[in-house]
Amino acid sequence: MVEDEDHIARGLLFNLELDGHTVVWLRDGQEAYERLVVAREGFDLIILDLMLPGISGIDLCRALRTCGNYTPVLMLTAKNHEKDKVQGLQVGADDYVTKPFNLEELLARVEGLLRRQAWGSQHPPPSSDSGVPNQGTASLSFGNVQIDFDRHEVRVGGQEVHVTPLEIALMKTLAAHEGRVLSREDLLREVWGTEAPMATRTVDNFILRLRKLFEPDPTHPRHIRSVRGRGYKFSRLG
Repeated sequence: MVEDEDHIARGLLFNLELDGHTVVWLRDGQEAYERLVVAREGFDLIILDLMLPGISGIDLCRALRTCGNYTPVLMLTAKNHEKDKVQGLQVGADDYVTKPFNLEELLARVEGLLRRQAWGSQHPPPSSDSGVPNQGTASLSFGNVQIDFDRHEVRVGGQEVHVTPLEIALMKTLAAHEGRVLSREDLLREVWGTEAPMATRTVDNFILRLRKLFEPDPTHPRHIRSVRGRGYKFSRLG
């Protein structure tokens, strides 16, 4: 947890430890940079404030992704402008919570991110004989994209690309329901593992990230399509 406001950090620390988590609290961006980027210390989840002394949360998150650290990041921000939230997601944050936040919602998002992270180390059951992706599918190919869900490896046009655990979990969920429209609520429940109310832009921005990764023309998607007023639908054929 990288947070410079003592009263927020102490409250989170108490409740996270009460839930059974071991938490390291860092108070500024520079110290976090030294430990996470330079020393490459390993953690299961990073709770990261946007406004920090030394190095901002935005710059720290960008540095993490640039150096190949894809630990899930939950960003905390006192800013409620949409552009600040979008910027956090664009540099690689997996989710965000706006201060002041509901504690139960934040804890639910923490658990959801940790479940997604743990999913990456599980061994999925064999895929179905029908060839249609399901939740046990180990691999997926469409267009010039090849995804090995078991190994967490993604290639586009033969080149390996980096994805976060949540990005690959979202892609797996869409593929598991190929041809079916999934609402934002469906995706929040299956990917984020929470029924807590969350800003719909969280899902929308992750869809945009997948399109930038996998669509030949993200502005005119062929595989990950929007269904107006209902949600999103995936198709391998395009």
